[in-house]
Amino acid sequence: MKNIVLATFLCTLSSVAFSSSLQDQLSAVAQAEQQGVNEEKKQHDDWVAERNKQIQQDKQRRANAQAAANKKAAAANAERQARQDKRDAEASMDKKRDQGYEDELRSLEVQKQKLALAKEEARVKRENEFIDQELKSKAAQTDVTQSEADANRNISEGGRDLLQSEGKAREKKSDSWFN
Repeated sequence: MKNIVLATFLCTLSSVAFSSSLQDQLSAVAQAEQQGVNEEKKQHDDWVAERNKQIQQDKQRRANAQAAANKKAAAANAERQARQDKRDAEASMDKKRDQGYEDELRSLEVQKQKLALAKEEARVKRENEFIDQELKSKAAQTDVTQSEADANRNISEGGRDLLQSEGKAREKKSDSWFN
């Protein structure tokens, strides 16, 4: 009996101990389960945070890459614009130089035409002088011809007068009684 009492006592004691231990164990299991859930949640939250961090880093990398691409495109565009401006400036300079050259050619052509006109004008004036000289020369020839004609006429009239007076003298002489 002692053994029974002892066994009963031990059973009761062990059942109390077992029951309190079961309660503790259930509580510990619940706590462990809660801790596992919390750990899982923490791991999930950490994973989400890490994933968000990676997404943010990817976004930042893409934004940086886009900014770099935009900067590179802007630099290329600025360089292309600078080359275009340089070509435009060179074309403008060439055009200005060509226009200056053409202006000088036109100016030379105008001067050439003015000289030709002045030459023609001088020639016309000189032609008037030549015509005047020719007219004067012809007038002088006319005067010489007129003088020669007058001289010839005077000679012929003088010769005629001489012949007439000689003829009258001979007539008188022949009419006269004293020959």
